[in-house]
Amino acid sequence: MTEFNGMELTRKAVDAMKAAGADKAQAGVSRGEQSELNVDAGRMSLYRTTVNVSLGLTAHTGGRKGSISINRYDDDSIRQAALEALAMARSSEPDPANDISPGRPLERFESGQARPDDAAMYDRLREFIDWARSTYPKTKLEQCVLHFNRGESFYANSNGAEFEDHSGLYSFFAMFTSKNGIDTSSFNYSGAAHRTLALALKDWGTIDLLMGQSAEQTKVSPVSGAFSGDILLTPDCLGDFVGYVDGVYLGDYAMITGNSPWKDRLGEAVVSPLLTVRSEPDGPAIEAGYPYTGDGFRAENCPIIEKGVLKNFSLGLYGSNKTGKPRCPSGGGAIVVEPGDESLDAMIRDVKRGILLARFSGGSPSDNGDFSGVAKNSYLIENGKIVRPVGETMIAGNVAELFKAVRAISRERIDYGSAILPWLLAGGVSISGK
Repeated sequence: MTEFNGMELTRKAVDAMKAAGADKAQAGVSRGEQSELNVDAGRMSLYRTTVNVSLGLTAHTGGRKGSISINRYDDDSIRQAALEALAMARSSEPDPANDISPGRPLERFESGQARPDDAAMYDRLREFIDWARSTYPKTKLEQCVLHFNRGESFYANSNGAEFEDHSGLYSFFAMFTSKNGIDTSSFNYSGAAHRTLALALKDWGTIDLLMGQSAEQTKVSPVSGAFSGDILLTPDCLGDFVGYVDGVYLGDYAMITGNSPWKDRLGEAVVSPLLTVRSEPDGPAIEAGYPYTGDGFRAENCPIIEKGVLKNFSLGLYGSNKTGKPRCPSGGGAIVVEPGDESLDAMIRDVKRGILLARFSGGSPSDNGDFSGVAKNSYLIENGKIVRPVGETMIAGNVAELFKAVRAISRERIDYGSAILPWLLAGGVSISGK
C-alpha cells in the first residue's frame, strides 16, 4: 500500500485547476486519524479509531471564485472536482476582493506525539471515573470523550505558497448533571486539549470546579425583582463573550457589511484599559495552536486589544481586500486574555449585588452588540459573598459596554490548550428574576 502523500495530492489539485483554465487556484488536504475512548452514563462504552480525509479545491477566474470539497483523492476524482470548481467560479459574480496568498517556499511543521498511548488513555479515563464517583457521588457523568487526533494538513496555491503540518493532540470533554432526590441540576460541561496525558483529566479545563458546583445546583431559584448589577464572568463564559466581540465588531461579516461599531476605530481605545486580548497560534503559551491560517499565510502572534486599544481586526484575506483594512496576521484564534492584579476571592468581595455567570444561554448578539439570555449554572452574589445558585434568571446588556465596564481581571487563569482565560468582573448588566 502506497504511503499517503498529502502534499503531492494538494499540488495535483492545484495543477488540475490550472489545466482546466483557472487563473489562480488553491487546495487543501486534511487527514485525521482519531482514536476515541467514550464513557456513557458513567461506564466505559466504546473505543474506536477512525480515519477521515478531505480535499478542498478553490478555483479563481476573472475575479470569480468557486469551491468544492471531496473525500476521494484518486486522479479522476481530482480532475472532475477541478472542473466543477471552475464551473462554479464561472457561474458566480465577479468580485475583485477574491485572491490567494503570495508565494512562499514549502514549510513543514511537526508537534505532539505520532501515536496515541492507548494504555495511558484507558488509565486516565478509568482514574477520572473513579475520582468522579468518590468525590461527587450526586453528580452523574452523562458523557465523556477522550480522544487522540493525529492530524495532517497540507496547503498549496498557484502562487507557490505551500504549508504542511503534522500534529498529535489529546482532547477531553465531560458533560454532567447532579441529582438529589427529585431535584436535578442543569447540565454543564467543560474540556481542554493538551499534547500529553501528564495531567489528570479532572484538572483539564474547569472540570473539577464545575462538577463541584453542579453538586450544589440541584435546587435553584430566581433572583427577586430586576436590578442593574455586576457580572463576574467565569473563564468558560468569558470565552463565549470574547467570541461575541469577534463576531460583532472584528470579523469579516461585521466589517464587510459595515455593521461593526468599531470599523473606523483601529488604534483607538474601545474597551477598559484593564483588558488585553492576544491571538497566539504560534505559542509558546498555547499548546493547541496552528502554524498557518486558512487563507494560506504563516500564522503570526498578534495583539487584538492591548490595554483597551484596538490593535487588529480579525479579517482574512478576502475581508481585508474587501474593506481596505489590514489582514489579521494570526487568523484571530488561539486567544489569550492577560491576567489582572486581583485575586478571584477579592473580586467576589467587591460585588455588592450581581451574578457569577458560569454559562450563558441566549442567541447571538444583535449587530450593535445587544445581548439577552438566561444565566445557567450560576450564582447570586450579595455583599461580597456567593449566596446561592440561581435559576430562571435573565441577564441583558451590550457586549461593548460590558467590556468598557470591566473593573477587575483575576490573576488566576484557566489553560484550555486552545485558549487561556481569567475571570472578569464588570458592572451595569440588567439582571431580572421570573
